[in-house]
Amino acid sequence: MKKNIALNLIVVLTVLSTLFSCSTDADDNFNETNTLVGVWQRIDSNDSFENKFVFYADNSGIKITSETYDNATAISNAISLEWSSANNYLSLLMNEEISTPYSFNEDGQLILSNISEIPFTRID
Repeated sequence: MKKNIALNLIVVLTVLSTLFSCSTDADDNFNETNTLVGVWQRIDSNDSFENKFVFYADNSGIKITSETYDNATAISNAISLEWSSANNYLSLLMNEEISTPYSFNEDGQLILSNISEIPFTRID
């Protein structure tokens, strides 16, 4: 009887330790999503030029560009988008689908290789 209880206890502990020690792809995707969520502005943005991405946790977002001229006229554009990320690749669905590898430099700036040579910094 004691042998059965000990064996059952070992089996239960083994199963529990296996369940709690494994990470899932869903966890990895959640971590990638958390890393990208926020407002990312291109570092060369200024009072007359702005280029930024807004990534929301529900995988929606906005790409915003604006330019202000010396004669006080301005042009701005906001495009809604859907996004997803996996294995350091970002897919953006705007007017067309754009896929780009992404990474972060030593300053924590977002590098979107196929979109811009200039990095983006998180502003919110």
